[in-house]
Amino acid sequence: MKDTVTILDVAKRAGVSPATVTHALNGKRPVGEQTRAKVLSAIAELGYVPSWNASRLKSGSSGIIGCLAVDITESFVSRIVKGMESGLGSGQYSLLFVSAVEFDGDLKRAYNFLKGHNVDGTLLCYHIPNGDTSVLSDIVPFCPMVSVNMAFPGMPSIVLDNVAGGLQAAEHLVSCGVKHPAIICGQETRVSAIDRLTGFSRRIQQFGLALKAENILFGDYQAEHGYVSAKRLLENDAAIDGIFCENDFLAAGAINAIKDLGYSVPEDIKILGFDNRDFSVFWAPPISTFEIPLHDMGLLGMYKLKEMIETKKEANTEVVTLQPKILPRKSTEVDLSQK
Repeated sequence: MKDTVTILDVAKRAGVSPATVTHALNGKRPVGEQTRAKVLSAIAELGYVPSWNASRLKSGSSGIIGCLAVDITESFVSRIVKGMESGLGSGQYSLLFVSAVEFDGDLKRAYNFLKGHNVDGTLLCYHIPNGDTSVLSDIVPFCPMVSVNMAFPGMPSIVLDNVAGGLQAAEHLVSCGVKHPAIICGQETRVSAIDRLTGFSRRIQQFGLALKAENILFGDYQAEHGYVSAKRLLENDAAIDGIFCENDFLAAGAINAIKDLGYSVPEDIKILGFDNRDFSVFWAPPISTFEIPLHDMGLLGMYKLKEMIETKKEANTEVVTLQPKILPRKSTEVDLSQK
């Protein structure tokens, strides 16, 4: 067998024309399933690797999709990027990944780096949506762009429904018998923090329960804030029997504080987190939380971007919203023997 396998070789082995092989690979024209199967079988037998260089030269395409992440050190980013990689397809595109961390946090410099590599499209990847949409406001997009995990005005975006997460959090705690709820929030500048509070407080009110203003505490998304806030809440209001913590770090800190005060979780106070961090299932007790479809967000973002690149349609303001999924665990468990 020759060292270099060509489309002509594949066509001869499959008993079809070279054009049919091309159509079977790029999907631009319909090919019957039996014919496609023969082409794919021939490719596997011969070890053919498609080269997209010729078509790229004709179209002016680089075949590169840029991924601009705010912070590569955040685990959320790796899960989103895995979804993006799953959506790349059969090798027609390559992913060029850059992080703002490499550019001292300067997103504009990172964006210009991608521009210098003539990418066909760019995915913006946020680990935590912060509401600051001005960071790229003076940049004129040179290619199709899609934002993942943060909504940008005038740009297609794939986001999480954090309001729905707050609604579900209230429903779960109330269903577990909570009558005097509290909430430990992230920063007031975070879109996710405000949205989760909005959903939670709205549903609590609909249940006819009270969420006192003093039982809503903002701070950073760190365990220390969860610890300090839980102690403050319980020292000021001993009636609290359930706390929604807006991420799992806050929940872990709150559980530690509750134990130090001599209470038990979930017997005395039920704790609900968010984000399904790796440690949450191993905490003592395991933390009830929400799973975020990060992989699906990255996958859908890639599909949307590829559609924009290949159809050359103008960008729209479509926002695709995905739902979080609650994962009940020990920290909100109900003791049925007490009912």
